[in-house]
Amino acid sequence: MIRPPTASPSPESTESAGRIAEQAAALGATLDDARTQAEAGVLIDLVGLEERVAHLCLAAEALPQGEARTLLGPLGDLVAALAPLAAALTDQQARREETIAAALAGRDDPHTARQRAAAAYGRSGGPSAPGRSDDTP
Repeated sequence: MIRPPTASPSPESTESAGRIAEQAAALGATLDDARTQAEAGVLIDLVGLEERVAHLCLAAEALPQGEARTLLGPLGDLVAALAPLAAALTDQQARREETIAAALAGRDDPHTARQRAAAAYGRSGGPSAPGRSDDTP
């Protein structure tokens, strides 16, 4: 789960470039973990992602220009971590849509599969009618 930052930066409480870089690295690791989970089919919670990114951007903007430039690498790495996560989420959504479509078409329903198999062999898929045995040749 991606959690929101504990506090937003304000002009009075500017964070250091080192601290912002640490937060960017931690968020990058979180995004990588989220990608791994999404690739495994786990639904992930991205609540707070936008707020955490906004927090880092505001904190970086509050720094003097020279210090802020030192964050180009860590923030660039964070941006780079978003593309594989987006791809994993897109693939996950496509798999879910395929699963739903298959279920709606009856391909994943074992009961429907039994009925089709029984029909192919000339038997009904349901219970026998009273006084009638489907076991006779």
